[in-house]
Amino acid sequence: MHAADPHTTAATRGMQPAGAGGAGHVDPEGGVGELLELEQLEPLIFRGRTHAGDRIRLYGGEVAAQAMLAAGRTVPPGRALNSLGAYFLLPGDSTVPVIYKVGVARDGGTFSTRTVEGCQSGRPILWATASFQSPERGLSHQVAPSPARMPETLPSAENALADDPPTLAWISEVTSRLPVEIRFPDGSLHRPSASGHIAALRVWLRTRHKLTDSPEIHAAGMVYLSDLLMLAASLQPHPHRIADGNVWFATIGHSVILHAPARADDWLLYEVESDWAGAGRCLTRGRLFDRTGRLCASTTQEAVLRVSEAECGGGRAAKNADR
Repeated sequence: MHAADPHTTAATRGMQPAGAGGAGHVDPEGGVGELLELEQLEPLIFRGRTHAGDRIRLYGGEVAAQAMLAAGRTVPPGRALNSLGAYFLLPGDSTVPVIYKVGVARDGGTFSTRTVEGCQSGRPILWATASFQSPERGLSHQVAPSPARMPETLPSAENALADDPPTLAWISEVTSRLPVEIRFPDGSLHRPSASGHIAALRVWLRTRHKLTDSPEIHAAGMVYLSDLLMLAASLQPHPHRIADGNVWFATIGHSVILHAPARADDWLLYEVESDWAGAGRCLTRGRLFDRTGRLCASTTQEAVLRVSEAECGGGRAAKNADR
């Protein structure tokens, strides 16, 4: 669909301009909580809000989080999201409301499963499945995060990237479009992670504005944050940077498994690793920890990864208009 790392900001093609009656507009200062608000049109149909301003591609985390919320509002009380898998089919248009159509796949004794189709102007842009679980106790273990400086001790992204103007410009664009805050425990987006992995990065993330205390909103907030910067890890072994004009990403699929509740408006440490890239695609996986070191979510993402013909050393040039 659209680039999950929101550096692919060209206007979408083939989308009708806004004008769908009744859809509200997002207040740019309203934060993630307002971005994720949905209007229920029918028992299994929900509508998102449009963005004011120029038409740009929707951020994938926003659409996935709204799909999760739509699905969650159709399950029996007391069941929380345990996993979400989303496929991005077409670029989303920020000026057109997304309609989410929920399908009831199953309500069991412990788990509920839902399907969600996100559509704009009658065309599907997202297909997702979501699973929800009643509270349950069981065996427990987790991996620990690598030691990292606490976010309060780190410079702002602007200061950390002051010697890297292209990346600073890109990060500034991201944080101007998305109401999030970012800190780099390793000092830079491109500095190798302390893990020693061939392609890895770490970043502290949180929403810029406080959210309500609703557990479902914070779960959606984690889904929203989980789509940010993942694909940058795939470039670590290569002589390219995410801000380069000859690099193009588009997310194919994104999955999130939630392990423990966490506040999305408090700092979360995101450890991201890319185990493979090839054939015009890349694979990344991530772990979200809260500040106490508790593992709150695991993620995977598959994406198109293309660079220009000259940089590839032959073959076809990157196809930026249609993956």
